[in-house]
Amino acid sequence: MKRYFEIKTYLSFGKTQFYTIEEDGKGMNETDEFFIRFKDDPVYQKDIETIAYWIQKIGKESGALERHFRLERSAKAIPITTSKLRLYCYRISDELVILGNGGIKSSQKVQDSPDAYPHFEAMNTLAFVIHKKLENDQIEITGKNISGDLTFYTK
Repeated sequence: MKRYFEIKTYLSFGKTQFYTIEEDGKGMNETDEFFIRFKDDPVYQKDIETIAYWIQKIGKESGALERHFRLERSAKAIPITTSKLRLYCYRISDELVILGNGGIKSSQKVQDSPDAYPHFEAMNTLAFVIHKKLENDQIEITGKNISGDLTFYTK
């Protein structure tokens, strides 16, 4: 079954513009879903605070420098520090990041973490689609802005 998504504006800061993805018909974006899912769980409270801190720091102070992200194939993850939670994203430049959803990384390999793996795969699909749409002039990236056909789907 195909799942349809659209890239939407999320948070705007002086250094970095954050976008998110929203599944068609869901009514809530993936990033908010992630934060709502874990925000009241005391086991993950510190991890959620760390992720929120890094989004603010990247957006306001440093920009989306490569060193602030965990490399996880084309997709990246926040935070770079030790954490059981991963928020998956696609860093396009120092000024533009697309945040997705995330989950609990319960094993050494994300492929063996059933809670995190679907979100990891969605962000890698997004990275692939953006690359192809850039090649075909279907989207345009100018500074902190992305425009054009901002839809994609996953299986």
